[in-house]
Amino acid sequence: MAVKRKTKAKAKPKRKVTKKKTTKKKAAVGKSWTAVEITKLKVGYKTKPASKLAKELRRTLASVRGKISALGLTKGPAKRKAKAKPKRKVAKKKLVKKKARPKRKVTKKKAKPKRKRR
Repeated sequence: MAVKRKTKAKAKPKRKVTKKKTTKKKAAVGKSWTAVEITKLKVGYKTKPASKLAKELRRTLASVRGKISALGLTKGPAKRKAKAKPKRKVAKKKLVKKKARPKRKVTKKKAKPKRKRR
C-alpha cells in the first residue's frame, strides 16, 4: 500500500496591514490669550511681579511666565538710578603711628619628666 503524501497548499501572501495615519490635534489646554490680556501683561510686567499679574488676569503663574517668555518681555533698566545721591565728602584721617610694644623675653620651658613604663 502506497502512502500518499499531502502536498502543501501554497500559502496566500499576507496582506500588509498599514496603520492609518491620523493626525492628533493638540487639545487646547486652558483658554487662549486675548489682545486685551496681552496688552495688560506688557504694561504691567514692568512694574508688577508675575504672581500679581497672574491673579489679575485670572491665569496660572506658569501660563503668565510662559507668555512673558514667548513675547520676549524684559524689565529694562531700573528707574531708581535716576535719582543720584550727592557724594559725601570724607574727611581725611591723620595717620598716627602706634608705639612699638616691648618684646617679650623668651624663656625656656622646663622639660617634663618622662613617665616610667611598666
